[in-house]
Amino acid sequence: MRAPRFRRRLVAALLALAAAACAQREAPRHAAPAQERASWLLEPAQLALGDVADLVLAVVTHPGARVAPGEPSASLPGLAVLEREVEPVQQEPARWVHRTRLRIRALEVGRFELPGGVVHAESADGAALEIPYEPLAVEVLSSIGPHPQRRVPYGVRRLTQAPVGAAGAALAFGAGAALALGSVGVALLARRRRDERARRPPEAPPHTPPPWETARLALAAADARLASDPRAALDAASQALRRYAAARYGADVLARTSEELAATTPPFLMTTRWRAFVALLSALDAARFPPSSPDPAGAPRAASLLSEARAFVEMGVPQEARR
Repeated sequence: MRAPRFRRRLVAALLALAAAACAQREAPRHAAPAQERASWLLEPAQLALGDVADLVLAVVTHPGARVAPGEPSASLPGLAVLEREVEPVQQEPARWVHRTRLRIRALEVGRFELPGGVVHAESADGAALEIPYEPLAVEVLSSIGPHPQRRVPYGVRRLTQAPVGAAGAALAFGAGAALALGSVGVALLARRRRDERARRPPEAPPHTPPPWETARLALAAADARLASDPRAALDAASQALRRYAAARYGADVLARTSEELAATTPPFLMTTRWRAFVALLSALDAARFPPSSPDPAGAPRAASLLSEARAFVEMGVPQEARR
């Protein structure tokens, strides 16, 4: 009786030990066979102007291989290299992955090709390896507009129209009719005002006295101040002569000294009278600002200069305007 029970317990213990041994057995590993290769990796392949991205040169070797510290080309068309970093080797049971990461910025718009090359490496048993990698095509797009990746213009788009009922259609018709009538009214009003302006007699241009009349009035006012303030009278006479020459002959004399005027080429209309004009201004300056005199602008000398100024103006009056 006890023997069968003992055998059952022994069989159960053996089965439990077998199950534990199966559970401790490692699961089989599935790995891709190692094959030496290298390639550029850029994600995404399209960049917008000014974008910054990571460009990686990845090299796959058998475990234990060493890759030479050679770097990718420093000259990448259309791109600028901002940073370089050699990452730690990713060691897997069937292969090792060596990565060199470049931080780049897109500088030009267009299609470019990153150059290919060869990576020099050494296997675990000391054999020399040369692993080539292919060029990589990169496209840099313009960053102008909301859709820089689009290469063709948009076509004509139709506006979506909401369904309009009878009341909405009547309201829209009424608004359109009112707008049309308002436009017609504005056009008629503008035409009436234009016709009124055409029938209105033209306004006479404001009368501007000739330069000699203005100079005569200014010299008469200077003559009236001669007795009370000879220097002020000479100041007014000098200003009247300068304004007369500027208005009558177009001479640039308002802000220049008599010394500057003497060294200046006279205007064509004043060629024959320029020397007398400058001499008269110099005499007025000498009478107004003498070096030293108890009576710097005496009335007799001032009266003589005012008479010369009036004579100079009268000589330039046209024959038909002479008094």
